[in-house]
Amino acid sequence: MMQGGRPTVLRKRYDYERRGVPLFAWVLGLILLAVFAEVWLVTRMSEVTLQSDRVEKALAQAVARQSYLEAQLAATRTRPALAALAKRMGMKPADPTQVVNLPGAYLADGDAPEEGGTTLIALGRRLADAIVPSARARARR
Repeated sequence: MMQGGRPTVLRKRYDYERRGVPLFAWVLGLILLAVFAEVWLVTRMSEVTLQSDRVEKALAQAVARQSYLEAQLAATRTRPALAALAKRMGMKPADPTQVVNLPGAYLADGDAPEEGGTTLIALGRRLADAIVPSARARARR
């Protein structure tokens, strides 16, 4: 197709080569990512703060409960409180004639000989075992 002696050249539209995402899209994407990260961090920080407040409140309640129980315990350990409790239970003060002093060897763990001693003591032990079998304390081993 020639017009006026010159060849007609079909011009091809030139499409710019796409080398990737334009700079504007990158900047916009980074800004959106920064905004999303900030919102997520603020939300997470609020969640952790609320959780911390709940734990602090529970701790304060536990400390108050402990203080209350310690005060109750201290009040029940006083001499007048124990005397009133003993009176309600029907207990009486010890009569000095009822006090029995035991030798230390009798109370010690295994210091006293199991059998033997003087003949009078051995005879008393055998007699006590025959009359009341549980009269002698036995060690569980």
